[in-house]
Amino acid sequence: MTPQTLPYTGYDGLAYDRDELAHVMRATYDEIIDFVTTPEFKALMTEMSALSPVERPRFVFDVLLNDEALASRGIVAPEGLLIQRSAFGDRRPTLFVVKKFLPEEYKNVWQNVNITFDNAFVDESVGRDPETSWRVPLPADVQAAAMARGKELETV
Repeated sequence: MTPQTLPYTGYDGLAYDRDELAHVMRATYDEIIDFVTTPEFKALMTEMSALSPVERPRFVFDVLLNDEALASRGIVAPEGLLIQRSAFGDRRPTLFVVKKFLPEEYKNVWQNVNITFDNAFVDESVGRDPETSWRVPLPADVQAAAMARGKELETV
């Protein structure tokens, strides 16, 4: 009897393969997309977009991170969906992310999926050089405070 050989999936020793993980990730993204494309959430984004880039970090704190303020606009995040500040090492002016953790059995490969919402910025203002773009992110609250003061994040 010869051992049966399975095709290499790059996930040796795991109880699932790449296709299964991709399916779970896609389904989780779809949950986030369903939430951020509701009329209520789109109206919230229109409201925020009408503000100046300097005013938006405060709006995120006052409204997007406030369940009561969201509820007053008809928005209730589904169970497991998180809205939180985020920051990246490349200093993109990220305002917030909508995120959901994958089921526990997949966290040994991938923790979560998210959709990131950035503040307005000129693409050339974000470094693409590996030496600067892969640095430790600023703490999200420090980044938000810098954006609220109109500071270029590269200078922080």
